[in-house]
Amino acid sequence: MGRGRRSSPPPAPKTYTQEEVDKMKTDWQTDADTKYDQRLAGQKELWGSQEAQRKSDYILEQRNLYDDKLNTAKGEWRTAADKRYDARLGEARTGWHDQAEKRYGTRLDTAKTGWESEEAKRRAATQEEFNKKYGTLQGQYDTATGEYEDLQAKYGQLDKSYLESENRYGVLQGKYGDLEGRYNTRGQEYDTLQSKYGQRQKDYTTLQGKYDKRGREYDTLSSRYDDRGRTLNREQVRRRRGGFEAPSTAPTQSSPTNVSSDDKRRALLTGDYSFMQTDKGRSRGQRGQGRDNSWQRYLG
Repeated sequence: MGRGRRSSPPPAPKTYTQEEVDKMKTDWQTDADTKYDQRLAGQKELWGSQEAQRKSDYILEQRNLYDDKLNTAKGEWRTAADKRYDARLGEARTGWHDQAEKRYGTRLDTAKTGWESEEAKRRAATQEEFNKKYGTLQGQYDTATGEYEDLQAKYGQLDKSYLESENRYGVLQGKYGDLEGRYNTRGQEYDTLQSKYGQRQKDYTTLQGKYDKRGREYDTLSSRYDDRGRTLNREQVRRRRGGFEAPSTAPTQSSPTNVSSDDKRRALLTGDYSFMQTDKGRSRGQRGQGRDNSWQRYLG
């Protein structure tokens, strides 16, 4: 059966034109160049870092070698230089010292001359300035001396005035002590009088109360006296009328008796007998001349 089946023929190869072949070559070349450039760039970077590391290590190694050789050479050079310097210095010191001594002596002499000249000038200027200041201060001193003498004289006068004032102060102090004693005495007297005044004020208050009470009693008795007077007047009028009605009846001597009785009542009420025509009233009137009657003052 296998032999009897025929296989399909292979496909015919594709044919390319020359332009397509050139284009494919160009693409392959471009792709290969790109990959090469990428690999070359990475390799260059790696080579660069490795080369930089090798260079750094080499430079460090060479620098260390150079430093070691330089330090060794410096030590040898310094030792040789110190020897040469010491030798030259020992030779030069003698000459330098002599020359320095000569130069120092010359310069010192020149400087001394200049210093002495400048010092003389400064001394002359200082002396002149001192003389000016001394003259000014002497004038000021003379002026101050005159003022001091004037002040001394004024002080003497003030001292004399002070002593006189002190004496007057002593006299015034003594007078002040006397016045203070008198003031204290007068203060004690004032306290005594104040106490007496307080007591007298209390007495006055008590008497005022009694006077007010007596006034009220007087008002009561005066009212009763007025009532009694009106009653007596009515009685007199009635009696007069009775006399006119009965002329044969002898008139009574009631008025003098009543008046005398009323005067006595008033004298008993007021304690003033000066208005009565009696020995007691006349003696009271002589003693009380120039004074108002107490009952008239009270009624007024």
